Amino acid sequence: MRGLQSAFGSLIAFAGLSACSSPSAKVATESESVELHAPLYEQSSPALTSTWYEPAGEKGMNNIEDKGFVLSSAIWPSPVIAVCWENDDALFATERQWVEQAVRSTWQTHSAVNFVGWGKCGAAAKGIRISVSEEGPHTKGLGKELDGKPNGMVLNFKFSSWSKACQSPSMRQSCIESIAVHEFGHALAFAHEQNRSDTPGECAILAQGTDGDRLLTPYCPESVMNYCNSKYNNDGQLAQCDITSVKVVYGEP
Repeated sequence: MRGLQSAFGSLIAFAGLSACSSPSAKVATESESVELHAPLYEQSSPALTSTWYEPAGEKGMNNIEDKGFVLSSAIWPSPVIAVCWENDDALFATERQWVEQAVRSTWQTHSAVNFVGWGKCGAAAKGIRISVSEEGPHTKGLGKELDGKPNGMVLNFKFSSWSKACQSPSMRQSCIESIAVHEFGHALAFAHEQNRSDTPGECAILAQGTDGDRLLTPYCPESVMNYCNSKYNNDGQLAQCDITSVKVVYGEP
């Protein structure tokens, strides 16, 4: 995806990670953990509560056995999810379009999810509220934990001090798009794939952020949600396991 795979090593090195090695140091606070190139979550361990969707021909979420990594209590109650931007509408218009298109062509194309709005956030706006800031991209929760949360998702468009390799003209759009796909996976309640209990040891050491509580597919090295992937954010493309998971949770397109 426009040179991302070839520059994977240098990009991850700047972020303090390698494909299957120890993550960079974390800074812990009372309710959050921060890691370079790792989403920021409020830590919690909610019980399995969501049963809103049982796709036709499937057993339903509470009956899927031994098989994406989703936090069930954070699944949105409807697949129609509002999105808005905290920043001024005149800023980064092109980059915002890249994000919207990347998300529509991945999570939305392969499921019943419908992200709507994409305008300026009002003071009381609900849904996913995105801020553009010169820092490591992250979300402040999973799934519906972001509903109406100011700056609930943070994306970086300039890369002035974070992940400078993404400043390259050949990489900048790809970085923005692939990072957005990863972060919107978290916004749909998917945890990091490497956090699973069946993750191989060399990848399990990269575990970071809030865990899911339901395994929807076998462990997937190619997942866009997996740090231990030979392609940076899987080049911004959903793996088959990601497609299966989002269909199970939110329905067929």
